[in-house]
Amino acid sequence: MRTRLETVLWTAAMISLCSTGVARAQTDGYTPAPTAHWTVDSGQTVGAGANVLRAQVGFPGFAGDFIHGIDSQTDIGGRVWLNYAIEGITNGDYSGFEFKLQLTLRRVFLDSGKIKVAGTFDPGYLLWTKSNFSRSGMTLPIGVQIGIPINAEWTANASFDVPFWFTFGDFSQFHIPLLFGGGVEYLLQQNLILSFKLKVGPDIGTGNFSTTNFALYALAGVAYKF
Repeated sequence: MRTRLETVLWTAAMISLCSTGVARAQTDGYTPAPTAHWTVDSGQTVGAGANVLRAQVGFPGFAGDFIHGIDSQTDIGGRVWLNYAIEGITNGDYSGFEFKLQLTLRRVFLDSGKIKVAGTFDPGYLLWTKSNFSRSGMTLPIGVQIGIPINAEWTANASFDVPFWFTFGDFSQFHIPLLFGGGVEYLLQQNLILSFKLKVGPDIGTGNFSTTNFALYALAGVAYKF
């Protein structure tokens, strides 16, 4: 009888000990799965297979994007601009209406965890109109994005862009802008980002238009991932 009682008590003790260990592993030792992170301006792609719609407004106008994640390191998409100052130039001589349609490409080439770096190339067509003339041309922007995650929601960024552009015809122009930028992105929800971006620098004209003007981009935006 005593042996049977000892066996029952021993079995109960072992069950209790195992249950305690399992419970502790499920609470103290449990690490939740990492949150899927993505950016539109900060050196990290939107994610393999993901699609994103983004709208930005400010100076020099409005921009709308469609972005598709080819893989974890590459984004491709398209962008349309409706501007009231051509290529962000603040000089009144470059005011008017600008329509610009671009192909967008972003490729991550460094991800250390604390810093993320991507290169961009956004070739496209532009049309610039004023009351007395109309010009068309091409834009061939190249750039670098640097993203610095602050926490799970906030990401700071810096950038350097050289958005070459030129116009066709008798009044052709070739421009070499050098734009330095900074901004921030806030992950409001898993599929929604709020952003602000500021880029400034000289726009260096060549040839018959060898003057330097000040260029500015100041845009607030929202991006939706689906």
